[in-house]
Amino acid sequence: MMRRLRHIALAVSVLAVAAWFAVSCNSDNPAYPRENLKATWIVYMLDGNVLDERDWHVMTFNSSGMVYWAGVLTLGESGFQWGENTLYYDIYCCDLSVYGSFEGLYGHLTPVETEQEYYFIDNRDSSMTLGVESWKIGGAETVPEFTQMTMRKLPSTYAEVDTIAGVWQFNTLDGADFSGYRIQFQSDGTLVMSSRSGENSWIPMGGGEDYFRLYDDFLTLTVYDNSAFGTPAKWDVKCFQIDSISSATGSMAMHSSGQSYTLSFISPN
Repeated sequence: MMRRLRHIALAVSVLAVAAWFAVSCNSDNPAYPRENLKATWIVYMLDGNVLDERDWHVMTFNSSGMVYWAGVLTLGESGFQWGENTLYYDIYCCDLSVYGSFEGLYGHLTPVETEQEYYFIDNRDSSMTLGVESWKIGGAETVPEFTQMTMRKLPSTYAEVDTIAGVWQFNTLDGADFSGYRIQFQSDGTLVMSSRSGENSWIPMGGGEDYFRLYDDFLTLTVYDNSAFGTPAKWDVKCFQIDSISSATGSMAMHSSGQSYTLSFISPN
């Protein structure tokens, strides 16, 4: 009888410990970190401070243990591009590890190993906050410029190109006329921006192949020699939050770094 009671007590203890871990890892986490993480997230806030759109980055975690990190790359000589880098991740209970060889997006920088350790502060269906435990760059301990990062989840069915493809004309910038520019978003992710050269004539701007990425309502442009955005003779990145798109009225409103833009849809590609 005593042996049986000891077995029951041991089983209860094991269940109690398991329940404690489950509660500790699932409090405020309705979808549990491992499954909820498998999505595309936009990091828009560090230490409670909302970042300028240009400083946002996008993280896509897949079921194979890879994370695709997208953000602004410094090319040197004051040039910038938007691109992606492939890293790996592991998750155990309330801890997240991100690691691999970071090549600066598209391999433009010398590869460097990174090891990043985080813990889940808040993990909800549509938002998540991670705290930094440790960072290593090139094997050396590094102190990042933040202690927490907050991100929002994008819908699993968001359209990357379809909702914006076609030719759009800028109308206003902060309410003032800005109708001297047009932009064509093509289905392969490239874009052509043009400036007005006459009443009904337009000439392409820049000398490189410009491109864009659309993450639901977050739009990034990589443009070369673009006077409309103040980037002569170099690559630069312009990032926008799209406030609204209406197929009924053929209009779009968006903002960037505190400036507001309106556009009108001209034609499909």
